[in-house]
Amino acid sequence: MALTNNLLASYGAQSVYGSEIPLTATGIVMKVNQILISILVGIAVGTQPIIGYNYGSKNYLRVKKALDIAFMISEIISIIAFLVFQFTPMTIVSLFGSEEGLYNEFAVMAFRIFLLLCPFTGFQTVVSVYLQAVGKPIKSAILSLARQIIFFVPAALILPRFLGVAGVLWTGPVADGLAFLLSLGLLIYERSQLKVAERASAAKATA
Repeated sequence: MALTNNLLASYGAQSVYGSEIPLTATGIVMKVNQILISILVGIAVGTQPIIGYNYGSKNYLRVKKALDIAFMISEIISIIAFLVFQFTPMTIVSLFGSEEGLYNEFAVMAFRIFLLLCPFTGFQTVVSVYLQAVGKPIKSAILSLARQIIFFVPAALILPRFLGVAGVLWTGPVADGLAFLLSLGLLIYERSQLKVAERASAAKATA
């Protein structure tokens, strides 16, 4: 937040929006995004004991079923949020008090750009909690830091140099996209390991 606010103030001052409008409008976007993330984290954490218990019991079918349900619910919520952010962002902005002209213009742009890939947030969150549940804390920690630090900070330092204040907003989808690719790679690997463990458990049971 500190990095983002400094960049918004600095590059905003060089644009028609000034330094105050980007700070205020993006602050609303950040707050709304935190609400969405809190809901998604709640769903993911709710599945953690179910996944952990069944993984320890070698009931891998239930592990996969719980994981799939968590993905489905998270994506439904994320897609609904995405549709609101993209097509009716002013309904949210007006809850915080809207103005006219440049403020509304930047607020709408901030929602549409910064949260462009928010449907990926639910996927990444579920994968991160899944890795915790199956005893992979290091991978989970890396994935948790990926969006907010590993990918976000470099993008925030590079993109505004070329895109101005809009570049600060584009750090959101860039970080979300890269974090999604990382989480997808980790999930594919872990699901393959789950299949191996499932076959080994089945072979041991029939032996």
